[in-house]
Amino acid sequence: MSKEYTNKQIDQCVPAAYRWTLVSSEIEKLLLKKNNYFIQEKYEITLTKKVSAYFLFVCILSFFSIFYLYLKQFFIIVNRRIKIESVILDTGRGYDCNNVYKLFKIKNDKTYLINAFSIDSYMQYERVGIFNLTKNLINSIYDYKVVLKMGFSSDIVDILVKNGLTNLSTYTYLKTFFEEIRNKNPNSIIYTSTALIQSHAAILSNLKTVNIYHGLIGKVCLNIYPEYYSIYVYSFDEKRYFENIGVTSKVYVYPAIKNKLHNKNVILFMADDVSRVDSKELSDLIYQFKLHGYSIFMKMHPLHNASREFKSEYGLEDIVWNNIFDTSELEILSGEDATFVLKEKQPSFVVGWHSTALCEALNSNVIPIMMSDTTRDNSLGVYPSERRSLLWPVECNTINNLISNYSSYEDTIYMLKTR
Repeated sequence: MSKEYTNKQIDQCVPAAYRWTLVSSEIEKLLLKKNNYFIQEKYEITLTKKVSAYFLFVCILSFFSIFYLYLKQFFIIVNRRIKIESVILDTGRGYDCNNVYKLFKIKNDKTYLINAFSIDSYMQYERVGIFNLTKNLINSIYDYKVVLKMGFSSDIVDILVKNGLTNLSTYTYLKTFFEEIRNKNPNSIIYTSTALIQSHAAILSNLKTVNIYHGLIGKVCLNIYPEYYSIYVYSFDEKRYFENIGVTSKVYVYPAIKNKLHNKNVILFMADDVSRVDSKELSDLIYQFKLHGYSIFMKMHPLHNASREFKSEYGLEDIVWNNIFDTSELEILSGEDATFVLKEKQPSFVVGWHSTALCEALNSNVIPIMMSDTTRDNSLGVYPSERRSLLWPVECNTINNLISNYSSYEDTIYMLKTR
């Protein structure tokens, strides 16, 4: 097209009220990777016959779907709270709620803890009315049609069409649910960990919604990203990224306790997938630490403790690390998070694979060492892990010198924070 647009203009072309319709990892990747402007200069286009027919089909099925959800809720026991102050949306990883409880004073007797991706879980706390469901469905259908007519490229329209029925009914139910929460207490706060369509439903119900990241962020597209009240991230790199792309939410970096003491300890924060680990490279590094008398601790990835349902859904398998390399002389740490482990063990080094723990270590003035990982595509990552960590085996000479001699330890910390 003849007209040039900046990335920020491209990201802000969809009004906040309609962004929920675009919630899809496929659409987000397309919007992030393509450089052309996606909406026609003429705002509204005419739908093709094929898209129009499917739109009508989706609308009809959505009414049946919503009526089914309305009836289904009466077969689920409701555990209402008299007074609601907060709702925590758990994504099922087993650790994504930890930061909520650490940062905020949550009263369990005034909180709903909900599985973000299970409609049944919402039904356990509130029932919604058929009139409000129908009203919200009609509004949702209007939003959906507006976005279909915005002039997105054909590949994005195809995904919109494919996801239409699921997104319409899910968003409609969630919006009606959050309106019930707002009616009980308009000051309720919703805490989530990037459950996008749920976040949109809460925000558009005029509820304060806070995004509590449980890991390092990837690049986001403002056409899809919700207008959170506030966002919590692990690094200043991520905070600057959000501010630079035009996110208007308040962005905070998790507080870190600076380690003043560095014991002769090293902690291995293990990967979530065995395919990411080169056993020889890891064994060579462990040998260097053993050679200089370090105590070596091993911390399982948090997904090791995720629910069976979550592991099954994402195809995750339990890893027996002793089958990969010799762990006989390593001490296995229990389920505490990285912040607790860093404070308790006061290590000199932390080892990991594109791990949030490497960022947390550097924030605590502990040198992070990142293992090579050819399986991971970090092109959409924001935190520059390779610059903020020493790389093994690429920087093996620097690492070996530090292991045997601490004289340049503080200088290395400064270098990693600024390079």
